[in-house]
Amino acid sequence: MRKEGLQIAIQIQEGVRIERSDTAETHILRLKRVSATAKTGIVLTVTSGTHTIIEVLEDAVEGGNWDHHVQVIVGEGANVEYVSQQTAGGNAHMTLSHRSTVANGGSVRWLMATLGGVEVEHTLQSTQEGSNALSDINWLFFAHGKEKQRLSARNIFAGRDGRGEITMKGVAEGHAHTHCDGMIEIGLKGGGTDTYLTQEVLMLDTTAKVDAIPGLEIRTNDVKASHSATVSRVTDEDLFYFAARGIEERDAKKMFVMGFLRELTEKMQDQTMREALVGALEAKYERASVVEIR
Repeated sequence: MRKEGLQIAIQIQEGVRIERSDTAETHILRLKRVSATAKTGIVLTVTSGTHTIIEVLEDAVEGGNWDHHVQVIVGEGANVEYVSQQTAGGNAHMTLSHRSTVANGGSVRWLMATLGGVEVEHTLQSTQEGSNALSDINWLFFAHGKEKQRLSARNIFAGRDGRGEITMKGVAEGHAHTHCDGMIEIGLKGGGTDTYLTQEVLMLDTTAKVDAIPGLEIRTNDVKASHSATVSRVTDEDLFYFAARGIEERDAKKMFVMGFLRELTEKMQDQTMREALVGALEAKYERASVVEIR
């Protein structure tokens, strides 16, 4: 598909049905897995203007494997927002990779939502090759039951005066295990860069396991770079506070989840997609609650 300043190439090797819908600046790609094995790829080239791409990955079958890879190339002065909402089935094994390169004065803003799959391996790497380039990564995730998520976000600043932040924020409950790896790398020519990394994870149950690992690798001077990682828990005292006001534990935990993740859901500019994302979060929590009750 070609539009002025934008080219999208989609490769489907097997097992996926795709639906497209476009407005003036927003392009929605809905990919649905229809067989046990799926392999898909997207190459996005932006040479001018400002564009928003929204991909939705979902399942029409149970179990199986899905390999999905995305490459985004942002030209000089161009701007792109890329949204990826992954809501695969609870028994799916997901392997995903998103990468971007940004030229002088360009910008890329990633909004990732990892909500599905029994085992998920997902890496995102954004490289600012030019000067005055921006890369923001916002990553929302939710794991429950025995789901395992291994998520890695890396911002690489190879040119001068780069800027951008990484925010990874998610919830783990039941016996879920989330490994959350964030890294900022500033190269020898990356002087003047201003960047930050934040990781925040909320544990709903003491049986959940979380690894939040922030990192900095700085090879030059005259930069501003820092990081923080916080893992918090919903305590019995928190739940008692709600119970004293007539709010049941299940509803109280839902309020914690939705309030904790609201900061990132509100970054979704498209109102319809934002409502869909909130709905997907609520549906996931409800499914988790049903499994717990059983």
